[in-house]
Amino acid sequence: MRAILDAHPDVRCGGETMLLPSFLEWQAGWRNDWVNNSGITRDVFDDAVSAFITEIIAKHGELAPRLCNKDPYTALWLPTIRRMYPNSKFILMIRDARAVIHSMIDRKVPVAGYNTSDENSMFIHWNQEIRKMLFQCNKSPGQCIKVYYERLIQKPSEEIQRITYFLDLPYSTQMLKHHELIGAEVDLNDQEFSASQVKHSINTDALTSWFDCFSEETLQKLDDLAPFLSILGYDTSAAKPDYSMFADDNFYQFRNAYS
Repeated sequence: MRAILDAHPDVRCGGETMLLPSFLEWQAGWRNDWVNNSGITRDVFDDAVSAFITEIIAKHGELAPRLCNKDPYTALWLPTIRRMYPNSKFILMIRDARAVIHSMIDRKVPVAGYNTSDENSMFIHWNQEIRKMLFQCNKSPGQCIKVYYERLIQKPSEEIQRITYFLDLPYSTQMLKHHELIGAEVDLNDQEFSASQVKHSINTDALTSWFDCFSEETLQKLDDLAPFLSILGYDTSAAKPDYSMFADDNFYQFRNAYS
C-alpha cells in the first residue's frame, strides 16, 4: 500500500521511519507522568510532539504536495495523531491473520508482542491489536478507511480508485505499476522486512501461501483465539478458504460495523 501511494506523482511516503511508533509510545508516558503537574498544557505538548513528527516525516525524503507515513502500530495512536493533525487521513490495512502470522514466522520478522514459537499466542495478540485499531478507525468517520489486502490484490484498479477518492487525489495509473518506479518515485529501505515483496508487481501469490502451514489443532481453535477473523468476514471453517468473495462488486455492502 505504501509503495502504491508512493507511485502517485503527488505523494511521498518513503520507507518506514522505524522511529515514530516508539516515539508515540514515549510521548504518552511523558504526557501522563509529567504534563499534568508541570504547567505545560496539552496544546503546548501537542505542538512540540507534532513538530517532531512533522520534521521526521517531511525531511526523511523528498518533499511532495502530499506526505504520508507508514510505520507499524501507528494506528494504535490514531486519536493523538488526529488531534495534532485534524486534516489527516488514515488507511487501515486488514489481512487474514493466518497469512499475517505465517509471514512473520516464515520471514522471521521480529514484531513486538509476537512470539514466533507459539502460534496460539500470536493469534491472540493479533486479535487484541486489530480490535484496538478497528475501534480507533471506526471512531474516526471520514478520516479512516479500511482496506482489505485480499481485495486490493484481486481488484487493484477499483480499490486504488476508492482510496484516491477518499484521499481527495486524482487517480493515477502509475499506482498500478509501483514496481516499475522503484528508485524513482518509490524508494525502498532494505532494512524493512517487506522490501523484497514490494519489488514485485501487485499479485495474488501470497494470498494462499499460508495454506498447510498451521496445525489442524490451531485452525480448529481460531474462533476462540482470534474471533475478529470471522467478524471481519474471513472463513475460519476451511483450511483453504476461498477469497473470491473479497473481489465481489457488492463486497462493501455487507461489511458490518467493525469491518
